[in-house]
Amino acid sequence: MVAPRTHLSVAVNAVIARNEEVLLTRRSPIIREPGKWCLPGGHVEAGETWEESMCREVLEEVGLTVTRSSLLGVYSDPKATVTEHPVLIGGQPTHIHFVVAVFVVEGFSGAVTPNEEVDGWGWFARGRAPNPMIRSHPIRLEDFWAGARGVVR
Repeated sequence: MVAPRTHLSVAVNAVIARNEEVLLTRRSPIIREPGKWCLPGGHVEAGETWEESMCREVLEEVGLTVTRSSLLGVYSDPKATVTEHPVLIGGQPTHIHFVVAVFVVEGFSGAVTPNEEVDGWGWFARGRAPNPMIRSHPIRLEDFWAGARGVVR
């Protein structure tokens, strides 16, 4: 058996806050780690800035238009951002190491309208996040609730 290799992936997440709650989504069966709760987000595409990518992902996943945001931090700690189980890339087992810019969405318009990657969503108060959750997301929520900005982990 071939040992899994590691692939680097650049991604974004959004902490969308409203009335002392944050929006979390549950991953549908068509994407990696189905059934787990997470912050909206996804991969940065070639030619995009971090913020453009975050705005696009929020619009695609939950139908909201971001009108104002700021950087919460950049997260890359391999203990939290490397996939627990390898996926097949080019026919080879591969762990994905995510380097993620997380933004706080301070203004948005529209109504939550999830796409096919989302099979559940809700607004959750501090300490009330559902389980199971994507392994790296609780620390991002803790940083948000603590009022941190400019985090590098």
